[in-house]
Amino acid sequence: MKPLNYYLSTFNKTYIGLFVLFLILSCGDQKNSSLEIEKSNSDIEAEVKKEIEALYDVFTKSDLKWVDYYKKEYTVAARDGSFQTKHSDSLRIEWEDIYNRYDVILQDHGKPTVFADGNQALHFNTYDEIYINKATNDTTRSIGSWIVLWEKQIDNSWKIEFETITKK
Repeated sequence: MKPLNYYLSTFNKTYIGLFVLFLILSCGDQKNSSLEIEKSNSDIEAEVKKEIEALYDVFTKSDLKWVDYYKKEYTVAARDGSFQTKHSDSLRIEWEDIYNRYDVILQDHGKPTVFADGNQALHFNTYDEIYINKATNDTTRSIGSWIVLWEKQIDNSWKIEFETITKK
């Protein structure tokens, strides 16, 4: 009959072998999962970039349909660091007034940078706009950055839930 140490030694070797095998397999699963997440996030980033381009396409036509890209209630970070809850209906009224008083020309909107994770995406880009007063032809230029948090909705559309604008 073999001594107890032999059986313990065999058990330990088997146990260690199974543990190492399990560890390798679980690391492999994590690697595959992260690749799937990255692919998924890159797909989301591409989706959001299409939404951004579509928003700018409408914006450049002075068409208020770009406001439809905002949630009914969204948050704005003000220059003083405070946060304000705003409503897309108020945004529409504000910009209707702007479009009535100014010709708005989007010179450039910079290439958007998007970071996605699940049902949310953060995007930022620069912008360069010109406002021409329709009554006086006075011109104002606005240059800055736009930082936005997008959220995927139940209907699979993307809506802006948070934004902040920095002006130079």
